[in-house]
This record gives sequence, structure tokens and C-alpha cells, in this order.
Amino acid sequence: MVYSLATSVLLAAGDPNPLDFKSDLALWTAVVFLLLLAVLWKFAWKPIAEGLDSREKHISGQIADAERANHEARQLLADHQTKLASAQDEVRGIIDQARRDAEKLGREMLDKAKSEAAAERQRSLQQIETATAGALQELAQRSATLAVDLAGKIVRSRLNAADHAGLIQKAVDEFTASRN
Repeated sequence: MVYSLATSVLLAAGDPNPLDFKSDLALWTAVVFLLLLAVLWKFAWKPIAEGLDSREKHISGQIADAERANHEARQLLADHQTKLASAQDEVRGIIDQARRDAEKLGREMLDKAKSEAAAERQRSLQQIETATAGALQELAQRSATLAVDLAGKIVRSRLNAADHAGLIQKAVDEFTASRN
């Protein structure tokens, strides 16, 4: 039924031939095309072109920013490597200085220990000499006392204390003089 209705409408309008040229239809088609082209040019083409231009500018700006950031990163990397090399040199210098200071301190400590040992040896020698001198003096005094007592027994007379002290002092002085 639908088929028969469409067929009857086509037969009533006449059989249109698409190859037939109709000037009024061609004129109106051209006018509509030009109006559509003007509207598209005004409202679609210009905003699309502006959008594409702004997008192109935005992308080129991003590329320039990325290149600038890349350049800055490379510069920072070079600066960092320079600082790192400088720090390594400084660390080597500090280590060398510490090594020299340690060696110097070791030598100073060794020299100080040697001088303290020599001073201690000298003090010990002096103490030994003092003790020896004291012992010799005591020995001389006892010998003198013994000699005086012995002489007193031989002579059978006792000396008084002043004579006794004089004889002891004389014997000590002679003993000391003979020792030097």
C-alpha cells in the first residue's frame, strides 16, 4: 500500500529527469550556495582559522618553553657537575691537609714523648746522684765517727763534742774533695 501511494505521487508530478536543466532552480541553488558560503566564511571559517592559529601559537610557545627549560636544565646540570668536581677537589684538599696535620701531630707527640722520657731520665739520674751523694755523705760521717771513736780508744781519751764535730766535718770535706 505504501508502494502504490509513492508510485501515484511520482506519476502525478510527472517523471522528473535529473539531467534536465532548469534555470530558476540553478539560480536559486547558486544563491543558496553563496549565502551558505558567506555564512560559513563569517561564522565558521574565521573562528576555525583563529582557533587553529591560536592553537598553533600555543603549541609553538609550549615548544619554546620546553626548549628553554631543556637549555636551563642542561645549564643547571653543567653547573652541578662543576660544583661537584669543585667539591671533590675540596674534599681531597681537606683530606690531604688532615693527613699532613695528623703526621705533624704524630711527629710532635713523638718528639714530646722523647723529650719527656729524656727529662724523666735526667730527673732519675739526678735523684740517683743525690741519693748517692747523701749515702756517701752518711757513710763518710759514720766512718769519721767510727774513726774518731777508734782513735779515742787508742789514745784512751775522749774528745769533746766540738772537737769531734770538727774532725767529722774535716773527714767529710776530704772525702768529698777526693771523690770530685
